[in-house]
Amino acid sequence: MAKTVKILQAPQAGLSDMAKLQDLNVESILENIRQRFEADQIYTYIGSILAAVNPYKTIPNLYDFEVMEAYDKRHIGDLPPHIYAIANDAYYSMWKQTANQCVLISGESGAGKTESTKFILNYLSKMSQASAVETGNDVSVEKCILQSSPILEAFGNAKTVYNNNSSRFGKFIQLAFSSRGVIEGGKVQDYLLEKNRVVGQNPGERNYHIFYALILGAPDEMKQKLGLGAPEKYKYINQSGCIKDPNINDQQIYSDVNEALKDMKLNDEQVSDMFELLGAILHIGNLDFITAGGAQVSSMSVLKQAADLLSVDEYQLANALTEKTRLLRGELISTPLDEHQARDSRDSLAMNLYARCFHWIISRINVRIRTKPTFHSVGVLDIFGFENFEVNRFEQFNINFANEKLQEYFNKHIFSLEQHEYNAEGLDWVDIDWQDNGECLDLIVRKLGLLSLIDEESRFPKGTDGTMLDKLHSNHAKNGFYIKPRVNNSKFGIKHYAGDVFYETTGFLEKNRDTFRDEMLTTIKESRSDFIYDLFEDMQESSQPNAAKKNRKKPTVSSQFQESLHSLMSTLSACNPYFVRCIKPNSTKAPNAFEKTLTLNQLRYSGMLETVKIRRAGFPVRRLFDDFVRRYRPLLGKDTQSSHSQHKCISLLSSYESTNQKWQIGRTKVFLKEDLEIKLERDRAERVETLVTKAKACFKGYRARKAYKATVAKIVFVQKYCRMYRQRRRFLNLKDATITLQRYERGRKARQLFHVMMEERRMEEERKREEQRRRAEEEQRELERLKAEAKLRELEELQAKLEEDARIKAEEEAAKKKREEEERQRVLEKAKAIEAAKRLEEEQAKIRAEEERLKLENELRIRREEEALRLEKEEAERLVEEKRLEEEVRRREEELAYAMQQVMTHFDDSIAQLNSPSDLNLDKYYGDMFEEADQDSEYQDDDPDEDSVSRKSDDLQYWEGYLNMKCGGMVNTWKKRYCVLRDETLMWFRAKQEALKSGWLMKKGGGTSTLSRRNWRKRFFVLKGIELAYYESDSDGAPCKGIINIKQTKDILDSSFGRESSLDIITDKRTYHIVADNADDLSEWFSILMRVKNANEYELKQMQDEDANPKNAIGTLDVAVIDSVVPVHLQTKPNAFAIITAERVFNMSADSPEDMNGWLKALTQYHKGQRTYSKEEILMSGWLTKENTGTISRPGITRKKRYFILTSHSLDIYKSVDLQHKLGAIALNRLCSVTVPDDKMFKEIGTWKFTIHSRRYSYNLFTPSNDEAWKWTYAIQEVIDSKPPIETPSQILIKELREASLNGYNDEIDKIYKLNPILRNVPYMLKSPLLPLPYGQIMSSNLDKGYTTLQDEAVKIFNVLQGSEQLPDPMPVIQGILQTCQDLKPLQDEVYCQLVKQTTWVKDADNLNNLRNWQILCCMCCTFIPSRSILRYVRFHIKRQVELSPKTQMAAYAGYALEALKRTRTREFVPSRDEIIAILGRRDMNATVFCHGGGSCQISINSSTTAGQVIHTLVKGMNLDSCYNRFSLYEKSGLVEKAIDDRSVVADILAKFERFRARGLSDRGKPWQLFFKLFCFLDTQSVKPDSIEYSFLFEQAHEEVIRGKFPATDEQLIHLSALRMQFDKGDYVHGDWINDLTEVYPVDRLKVKPKEDNDFGFQQRDRKDTFISGTLRGIGEKTLKRLQKSASDDNILESVYRDDVSATITAIIDKWRTLKGTSAERAQNIYMSFMRSWKYFGSRLFEVECHDGRQAYPKSIWLSVNKSMVAVHKINDPNPLDEFPYEKILSFGAPIPNEYKIIVEGRRSELTFDTTEVFEIAKLMKAYINEIVKKRNMIPA
Repeated sequence: MAKTVKILQAPQAGLSDMAKLQDLNVESILENIRQRFEADQIYTYIGSILAAVNPYKTIPNLYDFEVMEAYDKRHIGDLPPHIYAIANDAYYSMWKQTANQCVLISGESGAGKTESTKFILNYLSKMSQASAVETGNDVSVEKCILQSSPILEAFGNAKTVYNNNSSRFGKFIQLAFSSRGVIEGGKVQDYLLEKNRVVGQNPGERNYHIFYALILGAPDEMKQKLGLGAPEKYKYINQSGCIKDPNINDQQIYSDVNEALKDMKLNDEQVSDMFELLGAILHIGNLDFITAGGAQVSSMSVLKQAADLLSVDEYQLANALTEKTRLLRGELISTPLDEHQARDSRDSLAMNLYARCFHWIISRINVRIRTKPTFHSVGVLDIFGFENFEVNRFEQFNINFANEKLQEYFNKHIFSLEQHEYNAEGLDWVDIDWQDNGECLDLIVRKLGLLSLIDEESRFPKGTDGTMLDKLHSNHAKNGFYIKPRVNNSKFGIKHYAGDVFYETTGFLEKNRDTFRDEMLTTIKESRSDFIYDLFEDMQESSQPNAAKKNRKKPTVSSQFQESLHSLMSTLSACNPYFVRCIKPNSTKAPNAFEKTLTLNQLRYSGMLETVKIRRAGFPVRRLFDDFVRRYRPLLGKDTQSSHSQHKCISLLSSYESTNQKWQIGRTKVFLKEDLEIKLERDRAERVETLVTKAKACFKGYRARKAYKATVAKIVFVQKYCRMYRQRRRFLNLKDATITLQRYERGRKARQLFHVMMEERRMEEERKREEQRRRAEEEQRELERLKAEAKLRELEELQAKLEEDARIKAEEEAAKKKREEEERQRVLEKAKAIEAAKRLEEEQAKIRAEEERLKLENELRIRREEEALRLEKEEAERLVEEKRLEEEVRRREEELAYAMQQVMTHFDDSIAQLNSPSDLNLDKYYGDMFEEADQDSEYQDDDPDEDSVSRKSDDLQYWEGYLNMKCGGMVNTWKKRYCVLRDETLMWFRAKQEALKSGWLMKKGGGTSTLSRRNWRKRFFVLKGIELAYYESDSDGAPCKGIINIKQTKDILDSSFGRESSLDIITDKRTYHIVADNADDLSEWFSILMRVKNANEYELKQMQDEDANPKNAIGTLDVAVIDSVVPVHLQTKPNAFAIITAERVFNMSADSPEDMNGWLKALTQYHKGQRTYSKEEILMSGWLTKENTGTISRPGITRKKRYFILTSHSLDIYKSVDLQHKLGAIALNRLCSVTVPDDKMFKEIGTWKFTIHSRRYSYNLFTPSNDEAWKWTYAIQEVIDSKPPIETPSQILIKELREASLNGYNDEIDKIYKLNPILRNVPYMLKSPLLPLPYGQIMSSNLDKGYTTLQDEAVKIFNVLQGSEQLPDPMPVIQGILQTCQDLKPLQDEVYCQLVKQTTWVKDADNLNNLRNWQILCCMCCTFIPSRSILRYVRFHIKRQVELSPKTQMAAYAGYALEALKRTRTREFVPSRDEIIAILGRRDMNATVFCHGGGSCQISINSSTTAGQVIHTLVKGMNLDSCYNRFSLYEKSGLVEKAIDDRSVVADILAKFERFRARGLSDRGKPWQLFFKLFCFLDTQSVKPDSIEYSFLFEQAHEEVIRGKFPATDEQLIHLSALRMQFDKGDYVHGDWINDLTEVYPVDRLKVKPKEDNDFGFQQRDRKDTFISGTLRGIGEKTLKRLQKSASDDNILESVYRDDVSATITAIIDKWRTLKGTSAERAQNIYMSFMRSWKYFGSRLFEVECHDGRQAYPKSIWLSVNKSMVAVHKINDPNPLDEFPYEKILSFGAPIPNEYKIIVEGRRSELTFDTTEVFEIAKLMKAYINEIVKKRNMIPA
């Protein structure tokens, strides 16, 4: 038993259990609590309920580990009251009561609920760890649960006026225990985070702890990265006046949070992302706004910092904060917000960012501690306490509502249910009165209660807080629990159980709606940070068709909270509760201070007196008789004779307490007081321990005896083996000795024999030597004799030889001559003989060949005769058969006509009345039109111009069973098929779908050696369960050739090589080499085989239980194409029926009439004829004109008017409104699309057209009404949007890869790649796209580029990727792929996936084809940003390939692509050739920027460099940092120039220049250039003459003069021109002439009559269609065409205005002469002095046409835009007609093309101007307004 520590032995002040109080009243309870509080005994029992007083100090040793051990396995009351006692009892009650437990901690804010929760969690964790040590389990889960507390407190707790660590959210922590008492997991459920605290706090309070911890505790590197400074700088944390608190250690909080985040296994990137979000929120709080043409951000530097931390575009974020967009007829309309609305947007963004981050943290904690279903659980509820502040808002209303529900739960368990059970069981009981808060809850939650009215008003678009308050007053003013203020203000009150609370209604509806504008959501979702995107991924936009209807259905905050609270109460109701009532002793959070009044109020409203009474008088422990007997059977004596459980209970209890004061017997239960139960439990434990000791003794004796016997047996066994070993060794020794003796004896005898044999051999050799000596002597003597004889004979022979030689010589000479003559004759004769033989042989060969030819001809003639006879016979038989068949066809036609007549006549009366007397085999007539194959789900419209369409059933039915069917060929026989009707499709199979997969494969058997092709066999493979069988054919009863047990295989390998799609199945005995027809089929086989091999029994059963797969069907039929289903009478098939379609008839036969009726009932509702719809089915209906697209046009085809019905599944087409003749249906799914009504088409043909794109075809639909067209478009689109997304296998596998990578399962990643060839590089063509692509023909924007469908284009691109290494010049191919992706946006993700696929699992990373694909991937990464899921996939792929092949060329390209993805921006054009060359070289590209005077400089840019970055570089390089005016970058060709937006990508501009050059588009042949010049003229007077900026100012001033955009007289212009000549050329020299007047003088002034449309002038009003011309978005098409004029146009002016030009030049020269001696600097200063003399110098003048109803202005005017205002001038008039300061301008913009509108405060009518430069004007005005904002906020430009 655990040791009792010293602190628990201290004397107890007062009573430790208030149920034992003698004087029972509130004062005695209060006094008892006070006494214990002053003695530092803060815990007090009320029976099993614990009252805990917050001491506001640390009590030494109260929560030590020894204290924990002391309370382990102790009953409540054994030791002094403690929170550990409650936790201990809840822990062991899981086994005692076999039920889940929960601890409810309640009390006011600051009463100590959070600390109590931590103590309970800590105790349960220690208990779990002790059990884990005993069982050897890991204890990391307990650590994670404990470590979640610092995170939740930092992010969810804050300092309030009542509490330094107040929980601003509710949480229910559920700990799941195993049967051994070990925590195996848990779950944290959060409730109603107080988001409003992020943006504002009451005085003396703080924001959430994490903000202060981040600023004060983070290292300097982190703060520098986040741009954080002192906490006083940030509005969101300094507005309450309380930043630091001496009782809160922010540095320690930061350290604890970091440590806890590591335990939650959050990686450094996730932690960094989270802190960046918090930093962004702080910066967002510092954003402020001013009014200048609507709300404008006043501090762009702060905005940039926030945008960078959120990884969003700063300009886009600024627009989202200051503008509201709405969709009007397919067009987005932007409206500026005012300052108040902009601040609301800012706060809404901050609150939603924090709330989403908090929920993400909760989810990560739950992922870390999640577990499977376990034994039982203990839940701890720590929810916000009751709150009553000076100003109570929406959050306090919800918090107090939750506390009301918890108080009701407490009352229900402590008072209501307990007393009800006493009365029901017939106990002697007097009811105790208690405070019931049911009426207060009814006021809040009943029908038309407060919550209902608040939600109702929140759903009204025009609902306000005032209208809501009026409704509350009018409906509930008479309710006793509702308080209507006497003074008419914006408050209402409720009489809560804890007191009266008044709520301020301002902001109620806004908080309840929880609106987050779509502009903000879109901006956040475009963040480059995956973390930010993931937070908002599941949040949907509201700006969609029928958005108002969706918004009404959107749940409010209060309804969501009510639902989650209801779920919580349901969870609690299923648990056995423990209650901890926390009490706050004072309101100042001071230690040792006890305020009686405050404590007394808490005791009263919590019903403490009533609780003590009921605990004192009641019987809180109750058990059923049988349960009681079963529990306390050890205490029942053997002498208990009664068999009735009730009598046993009475007998046992009487033995303990005979007065019946502590127990009573009910009708079914025993009722006990807690102290009696404790005594029973203690005695039971002692008795059980005694019995267990006896049992253990018996068991130990049995085990000892058993061990003894086993030991004896082992000893005998050992002895036996020892004896055997000893005898064996003795035998072996004797045997070895015998063998040794034998060996020696045999050796002795062998040596003796050897010596004898050696002696005999020596004597024999001596004898032989003696014989040889004698023989040699004899031979020598004989040799000498022979030599003497031979010598004598030689002499004789020599003499005879000489004589003979002379004779022979004479004879030889004569013979030689004779032989030569004979040889000559012989050779001659031989030659003659050879020639004769050759001639004979040739004659014989000819004879043999002729004989062979005659023989073959004879055989061939015989064969032909036999074949002719056979053919004649077959022809005769065929003629007979054809004649018979013709007669059969004619007879069947008659029968069919009769049957169809009978069907159509009697079908509507009764299906059963159709009973034809003949054997009607309908399919023989239609047999040639059908084959058993997969049928298309679309069918032919019976109009000659209609193409096939499809329709899905509105009803989801399922029907299956065996049917006999005849469906092909005139002589076809009945076949038994297994038919399935599912998903509006009738499928039939050869047998019931027991096989997981089946199909034809090529098999090569017998070992792993390479065999010849003759060893290959085509076999039909069937996978059933774990057995793969292969057959000779797919027919029924085909012989099985073999069976492979997949579970017993060693391995299954993908052995594809080259274009062969194959796999190897390796078994113990052999290897099966199997080849599929294509890669997709192989991938399916490989995947299913590996799934079977790795599946357990449960997973295998799930695979076998899957529904029928249409891919395995031998035939399918879409039920939508069925005309009718009728029963027929066949003599051989009594239960037959026919399915009749437009093209064929199917005969079916069921086994029984019931089966036939079932099939008829399931199929007849789709028959062709009158279709009935319920009212709910029809979404829209009406007449439309239909025209097919995407098909081959035929002469005479016209549009047809049809009646359309839109349902939730399809668009049905009928000939008339009576629905008698259905022509088809268009099945709608998520890939279908509908285009918006076409204005251009309406102007051409007078009707509105919209197009529906379905799976195979597209349909143009026409209607004369614009409203009808939009209604149909929205309705069809809504049906499409309601369909579930379609996922391809690639998408599913990408998700699996993401999950595996997030969890760090590298083995799982490798397994996914291994099992799925669809993810890997393949050498064969792609048959279908990897991703789901929308249906429909592609309509190119500018000109037809030959595109067909997205699916076709995707396949084409993949085929190009496969042969990329063979291209001599890859540039055109790369540009073609990029251009296709630019034109067809949906293909961008598809191409990314294709490139990832082709660069995965490549054997040689640096082979040419792989590097080429990586080069294309780099180009894609520099051009397009993929969707979020694909972006993650691409990043994951790149990083993985770098890890696999780090030191390769491929890795270099991968690193470049990864960096490009981080900086890529949205592009308008695909990269130019120069840019692609730079990308392939993995380097930056050079660009030339020009300026005035012919100067230029080279700059280095990449694919994402913006114009703003280039400007910054140039300004730095030219030392223009302190200039007075603002520069910009322009695109320029001759006189045509357009300012480039700072956000524009410079590479895009260069790509556009390349296109212009290719098309020959320029101004008079002058090249396109990037030009650097001034844009905003902010201070023209302060620029110093000797500065570079002064030169820019001079050049641009002169530029405005020669363009005619400066008000001056002719004399002034001549003077300025002369000054310019003096500046350029110096003093006049005789003979000097001005060759080009346009360079110094505005020649337009010389025109007698201005042209309405000059080369680069302004277009008239009728040219609005070309509003893009001359704007920031690029050069318009018409302007570009005018740029194509020849260079001869340069001479037009001279030819037309020659005299005026000559006179003007003469005048300028005369003036030039007078300037002799003037220096260039002096001439420049005089020039600029004159320019500056105009008051409005620096204004940009735009020539516009004014539309003013009051006719206050001329039609053609100048619109002047400068640094302070917008003015209206007459042309060439220096003084304005009107001025409009920016402060007075409410809004500006272009509502329609080529029309610019300005709304001015105080002016009744709007200013409307016609101009093609609307974007130039708007950009310039916005730039000036931003400069004003910067100036006002003292932020340097």
